[in-house]
Amino acid sequence: MSYSLSQAANTLLFNLVMELKSGNIRRCEALGLEPEEMRMLRELSSDDLLYLSESKVSVLDVRIHHENLSLMLTQARREQKRLERIDRALALGASIEMMQTYFGLEASEVSARRRLEGIQTRKGRSSAPEEDKESALWQQWREAGMVSPESAEGLDVMMLMAEEQNVSLTTVWTRVKMWCRTNAAGAEEVA
Repeated sequence: MSYSLSQAANTLLFNLVMELKSGNIRRCEALGLEPEEMRMLRELSSDDLLYLSESKVSVLDVRIHHENLSLMLTQARREQKRLERIDRALALGASIEMMQTYFGLEASEVSARRRLEGIQTRKGRSSAPEEDKESALWQQWREAGMVSPESAEGLDVMMLMAEEQNVSLTTVWTRVKMWCRTNAAGAEEVA
C-alpha cells in the first residue's frame, strides 16, 4: 500500500477513534471492529494517536467494491445526461411547468439554472407558431411515430423539433399535447 493511501486509511482510523470517544460506536461496528478493539482505541493517548496517524503501516485494508463502482459510474453518466437534457431544454425555451413535468424541478431551481446560464425569458404565454411552422412541426411529430409527449424519447423528439423549426420548446410541447388530445378524442369517438 502506498504511503498516501496508508495515511488516508489511518486518518479514517483517527476519525473512528474520535467517534468512539464521543460515544458513537455504530460506525466502528459497521466497519467490523470488535468490542475489545474499540475499548483499546478509546483509551489511546494523544501521543498514541499522533503515532498512528503518521505511521506508514496501515491497519486498515482498502479494497474497491467493483460492482458498486460500476453502478456508481453508470449512475453518474445517467445523471450527466439528465443535466445535459435539462440545460438543452432550458436553452430551447422550456417553461417552468415543462421542467416540473419532465425533470421534477421546482420553479426556484429552474429560475436559478436560467440565471446561471444567462437565459432570458419573456413573460406570458408562448405564442402560437406560424401556420407553415406548425405544419412542419406536425409532420415531424408524425414521422417520429410518437404517440405521447410524456416519455424521455418524446421530449428528445420535441427538442429536435424546436431546434430545427426555431421555435420555443414550450410552444412545441403545447402543440404536441393539443394534437395528442385531439387524436385521443377522435379515437374515442370512433370506438
